[in-house]
Amino acid sequence: MPLEKPLPSARPGQGAQSTAAFYDQVAPVYDQQFAHPPAYTFQQARWLARVCPPGPLLDLGCGSGRMLGPLSEAGFAPVAGLDCSPSMLGLARRACPDAPLVLADASQGLPLRSASFASIVSLHSSLIHLTRPGDPPRLLAEALRVLRPGGLLVLELPHPHSYPPEAAPGRWRDFSEGIRCRRVEHGLEELRLDELGGLTTRVRLWELDDLRRWFQGWARVEVHPGFAGGRFDPRQGSIMVVVAGKGRG
Repeated sequence: MPLEKPLPSARPGQGAQSTAAFYDQVAPVYDQQFAHPPAYTFQQARWLARVCPPGPLLDLGCGSGRMLGPLSEAGFAPVAGLDCSPSMLGLARRACPDAPLVLADASQGLPLRSASFASIVSLHSSLIHLTRPGDPPRLLAEALRVLRPGGLLVLELPHPHSYPPEAAPGRWRDFSEGIRCRRVEHGLEELRLDELGGLTTRVRLWELDDLRRWFQGWARVEVHPGFAGGRFDPRQGSIMVVVAGKGRG
């Protein structure tokens, strides 16, 4: 089992603490107000079963654990989850009591043994919370370490053009129902949940140029427009799914 002897957990950084605090407050209503419908999660799991190799899978940023069951039903075993929010991980423990779960700040490293997983997935835009410049390349280096040779990393991220254009510097714009955003600096946005008293968090926009730079050293990198097929359009879209493969030793 990949979680039997984990490496020591790194101390959470300030960015991860604020993300954990944000999701601790959102946790009581997250699945009811912000989660995708079950049909979408099962579509994701079926797509991943076609793309990813069988074997142990890590759900990075597993949140309330709503993907753990569908991934298990799709044939991955075991399915482990990692998240920085104690409250969200508590929901995951109740939803999937037998799943191996880890409370950790992924931006500081993955407290897991090397070559533990055949696949790592991070869905529902979890990695937009890696806001410091060094966070994404550090996380991707850790993913390379934790993946087995020939393993895959799959990331679901917002399309770079999914955020509304900035009409005036610093002005709040409507992002989706009940959620607004404003530009902090290039590539960095602040999200506000109006229905939760204006609770805010900062998120990073993953640009295509960033992907090319951060994924150097991976055997292959593909960008998909979602989980329903089709061709990725770099000029428009709502999400992008990045599939990166680790070369075989």
